Amino acid sequence: MEQTLNINQLVALFLAEAIRSRRTSLTRAAEISHRVVQRLPGMNTEEDALLMLTDIEKDFEEVSALKQALHFGHQSADIKVYEAEIREYASKVFEKDINASSAFLQDAASQGVTIQQLCLKYPDFCDYLFACSDKAPALAGIQRH
Repeated sequence: MEQTLNINQLVALFLAEAIRSRRTSLTRAAEISHRVVQRLPGMNTEEDALLMLTDIEKDFEEVSALKQALHFGHQSADIKVYEAEIREYASKVFEKDINASSAFLQDAASQGVTIQQLCLKYPDFCDYLFACSDKAPALAGIQRH
């Protein structure tokens, strides 16, 4: 029951943000919500939620971002979990040093790089994550300078 409630809340928050940021219409969000609500009784785990999202993704491409977020939540080292923070940090660095910002973004975009590797190479980025990101608890194992 609690897992279903968490999935329901996650979908609701995702759709609210999608409407707010105009990535989807109110009508489309209602259609997605209706499809999710129909499937809620059968969902007991995150794996069930991923399967449901994979199924409705065929009709609603908007849910691919939610599916990625849910899936990557299992792999906190995956760089995609931190894309927003990487962009924000790079833009702050860009104002001061375009070369450093460019190097940071190139490293972040490198194949197979983890958030831990990025934090080790750029300790200021690690400090930024701990200060500004709600995902900082997932970084608990990273040694800070």
